[in-house]
Amino acid sequence: MGYEVDLLPVRAGGAAACVRWGTPDQYKVLVYDGGTAVSGERLVAHIERQYMTSRVDYVVSSHPAGDHVAGLAVVLRKLKVGELWMQRPWAYAAGLRTELPAARALKQLADSKRIPVREPFAGAGIGPFMVLAPQRDWYVDHLIPEFGQSGAAPRSGLAARLGRWTRSQLRADATTSAENESSSVLYAEFEGRGVLLTGRAGIRALDAAASFAEQLGLDLPANLRLLQLPNGGCADHLSAEVLDRIVGPSGVRGDDDPTKSAFISMSLSGQHPSRAVTRALEQRGVVSFVTNGMSLHHWHQMPDRGWYRAQPAYMRA
Repeated sequence: MGYEVDLLPVRAGGAAACVRWGTPDQYKVLVYDGGTAVSGERLVAHIERQYMTSRVDYVVSSHPAGDHVAGLAVVLRKLKVGELWMQRPWAYAAGLRTELPAARALKQLADSKRIPVREPFAGAGIGPFMVLAPQRDWYVDHLIPEFGQSGAAPRSGLAARLGRWTRSQLRADATTSAENESSSVLYAEFEGRGVLLTGRAGIRALDAAASFAEQLGLDLPANLRLLQLPNGGCADHLSAEVLDRIVGPSGVRGDDDPTKSAFISMSLSGQHPSRAVTRALEQRGVVSFVTNGMSLHHWHQMPDRGWYRAQPAYMRA
């Protein structure tokens, strides 16, 4: 079965991705995050032009950040949507009811259009995708109480100053916010070719996703072909140990014919992904690509668009 994944450019943070799979007479479409409203307009145009449809079977909000959610409202307004999968943190904490306006507005829009709304917790199936994280109990009992707290790990002295300048290695103790860790991590295999979508997941969420995949008997390092890197390739979201569990250990490489790619969403005004991240991926045989104003396209047994080959991140830094 053929499939294709598109990561669209964003101007001011966030991410916007869509997936199509199946056969010409039975294609299905999933949207994973929508970026800003401008990104949402691009998503709609892309789906109508490249996928030649006005229907999206599944819309998934990885987490309720405004720069990931706002574009999804455009998708819901302009296209026919089968299901919306999104988290509703305000349902578990009364104090969040007045926050997260973009996410709450998205839920209200779906209700007004009678689009079924479901929560993407570990174990849920969304078309061919399995949600690997977060576990519902962890989300409710541990992540929700941490919402609003800084996720930055304290650093001081020379190590902190050097850390701002360069990172030659990934830190095992790096942390990110609970809001980021709540990102729904999705995984699918198309004839043994794995696709992993991560939103803004951090080390804790990705480690939990790897553990759940192992429980299900999924071999991520053997089958992964495309990894959507969290949060623009930020080093605070990854560790060497997590990459070992997702893409395989360092030294296992395919230099002549790499089979694994990493897609990175980067705003036009943003910094390039951490060199520590792209280097760690290179050491594991994974080639990184950044949007930087252009769409990225990964496909297998799908119609050729005639697009030119993207340059790896290290050639554009």
